[in-house]
Amino acid sequence: MESELFLVSNSLGNELDLPPRTLESLLSADCIIGEEARSTSTLLKRLGISKDFLLLNEHTTKEELFFLADSLSNFRKICILSDAGNPGIEDPASRLVPLAWAKGIKVRSSPGPVALVSGLAASGFPTSPFVFLGFLPREEKERIQVLKKHLTYGMTLVFYETPYRTKRVLESLTSLGLELVFLNLGIGLSEELTFRGNPKDILKSKIPKLPPVFVLPPQKTRGTMPK
Repeated sequence: MESELFLVSNSLGNELDLPPRTLESLLSADCIIGEEARSTSTLLKRLGISKDFLLLNEHTTKEELFFLADSLSNFRKICILSDAGNPGIEDPASRLVPLAWAKGIKVRSSPGPVALVSGLAASGFPTSPFVFLGFLPREEKERIQVLKKHLTYGMTLVFYETPYRTKRVLESLTSLGLELVFLNLGIGLSEELTFRGNPKDILKSKIPKLPPVFVLPPQKTRGTMPK
């Protein structure tokens, strides 16, 4: 029996953005792996799917991860989905994919919404080339060091952050002297907000605690820091 691992896309929060192929994939799955129990259960119930599922998230230990990877070959079609967006992009699914390949299990992606692409497209900044930084370090000193390094590349930068550190990141960008940034909050949600301008000015606005995507334009002088 040949096993395949499908990365099944979820919406970013708006049910209307859920790809139709997601329903088809989950209905035909022999094994479903979700990120969080509550969100996975809610999605399956909404789609009318009554199946048990496994979990893979930040609390999954290394031993549990290896056990999960070993069990994949017992199923023909395994579907893994994250709480939002495309699995494997800055989420726990990225831990399982290389293990699946190493065990000879084919991995396929069922395309759908990706927050970094949506934010990049809406920013109005150059989309090619760009660098995706994932999540920046929590500590301000380390965060600024990472930003300083990548700002010298002369390319558009895209990164994620938690809703609780959005203002801190804007403060870091202000301290670096950036005059133009793009901030997309709650992509796909009814309360979605976008800001494009000086980070110092954006800080004066009311910033709700919604998942943020930051996009920074290329710096004009490559190899130097912004003033």
